[in-house]
Amino acid sequence: MSKPKLAPNFSRRRSRWRRRFFIVIGVWLLSTFLLSFHSIRGLVAYPLLVHDPDATGDAAYVMADGYAYWERLHAASDLFHMGKVPRLILLDESEPAGYNFVQQRLETRLQRAIAYLEWLGVPAEKVSTVSAKNSMFGSLSEARAVAEQESSLKSIVVVTSAPHTRRSRLCFQRAFSPQIDVQVYSASVASEGAEIDAPIWIEYAKLFVYFVGT
Repeated sequence: MSKPKLAPNFSRRRSRWRRRFFIVIGVWLLSTFLLSFHSIRGLVAYPLLVHDPDATGDAAYVMADGYAYWERLHAASDLFHMGKVPRLILLDESEPAGYNFVQQRLETRLQRAIAYLEWLGVPAEKVSTVSAKNSMFGSLSEARAVAEQESSLKSIVVVTSAPHTRRSRLCFQRAFSPQIDVQVYSASVASEGAEIDAPIWIEYAKLFVYFVGT
């Protein structure tokens, strides 16, 4: 007994969906392959980058959190040693960051950050701290904390990772008055940062949420 023939319209629709399926799979495979190269990821992340190479200010704030924090601290120490900023501002993070066998104590993230800056040649007395309340928008919460607790600032340099620079500038410009000069300094180029292997689409999504929701 012969198999019933499919209706022409149904056959065309099935062929169309099959073609679309393979196109989607092909694009996904191609993008996955291309994004395995740091140079390509840097190009994709480039629209997120805002960088003021000659940034100067009354202080530099180092955006907290993330495994790229130490990269940001290093960049901030460079600004200090180049005379671009007279002091640094950190978020007061009390979370445990490991045991210091030399000092024989459990250190907080803030203590470890200050020790790292001292190792880089930044005196502890040149480091100030701010406290931020928990917020749905972490970066904006940091910016508001700096604006509230460092009200004497006339200019500030925000130091963060390359993919975070545009969002960080948005947060600080909204937290500070228009009279305050907000500049952003990227801790690295877009294709070489510590977070180059992090999902880039998440940062685009965060930027959109911050833009429309803050």
